[in-house]
Amino acid sequence: MTALYDQWQAARQLRQNEVVNRRDQVSADLERWQADRLAYAVQLRQDLDQLMADLRANTTLWLAQTTADRTAQILPRHQARQDYVQQLQAETEVLLANYQADREISAAEVRQQLEYDCQILQATVSELRLEIAQELRQVQQQVASIQAQTAVDLAGYRQEQAMVRAELLPQLTAYVEDLQVQVQATLKDLTAVRQQAAVVNQEQRQSDRAALTDSVDAMFAELADFRHQLQAQRAQISHAVWGAAVAAQPVSAPAPRPVATRPAVTSVPARTPASAKVAPKAAPKAAPKVAPAKVAPAPSAVAKAAPPRAVAATRSAPVATAMAPAAPAAVAVEPPPAPAAPPLEEVVYNYLHLAQGARLSEIETELGINRFQAVDALRSLIQKDLVVKQDRTYLVQEEAVL
Repeated sequence: MTALYDQWQAARQLRQNEVVNRRDQVSADLERWQADRLAYAVQLRQDLDQLMADLRANTTLWLAQTTADRTAQILPRHQARQDYVQQLQAETEVLLANYQADREISAAEVRQQLEYDCQILQATVSELRLEIAQELRQVQQQVASIQAQTAVDLAGYRQEQAMVRAELLPQLTAYVEDLQVQVQATLKDLTAVRQQAAVVNQEQRQSDRAALTDSVDAMFAELADFRHQLQAQRAQISHAVWGAAVAAQPVSAPAPRPVATRPAVTSVPARTPASAKVAPKAAPKAAPKVAPAKVAPAPSAVAKAAPPRAVAATRSAPVATAMAPAAPAAVAVEPPPAPAAPPLEEVVYNYLHLAQGARLSEIETELGINRFQAVDALRSLIQKDLVVKQDRTYLVQEEAVL
């Protein structure tokens, strides 16, 4: 084993020596190659510098030679150019002289041709003027003859028109008078019909108001019974809670019955619809604004007169009694029917009824009124739902009644 180990150590030492020798040889080769590379680079740089110096010298020499050649060629070229310009000017002058001679010859020929054509045109124009003058004289003669014939025809037509007018004027006058009489009769009939319809409507409204009054009376009666029942219940409850001495107080202060409002309702239908002036006098004390004013304080007075101990019971009762008569009171104060229309509105309404509709300009023309009067009358009739407007045409509502 020792021998083998010694052999292995010797071989190992040998291999290490070979590696060291190889490393030294590689380092020596690298140093030599680096020195050779540096020397080659220095030589190459010196060669390039020499090449650039030679190139600069050659370029400078070429530029000097080229400049000398160009300087030597400038004078001959300038002389040649001057010679060419002089030759070109001479040729141009000769060409212009030739053109001028040709133009003069052509102008003389054209002038002679124009003079000849002008003479021909003047002769033609003179002939045309003579022909036009002759035709104009013929046309004037024809116009004069036509005017004379027209004057004769107009005189005949005027004479015939005067004769026809003299024949038709009495008939037209009679027809217009008859038509006016018929229109007046129709207007009277329409007025009577409107008055009858107004009376019927007034009677219907009176009957409706009487029925409404009866219903209101019935409601008030029911309200009075209801109040008595409430008072009785309150008295019973007070008697049961506070005894007989306290229970007698609410019974002694009954709620006032709004009887004063009912005559105001019934007095309105009593007015006669025939005359508008008598209607306001029929109900002087039953003004529409006074009736609800009297009815409203009644519940409040009841509420204030109620004892403080029975607040819960009295609050519910007055509210029911106050709201119940409110509706009939509003119906009772309904405004009276509109007064009779002024004469202008009647005239416009009658015209629209007879014409079965008309425009504003037609109304102004036919009735002889201005636009303000027509517009006021139409606005009043439209507000009364007696007239409607459709496509600038005013029409009468047949179901409407004045």
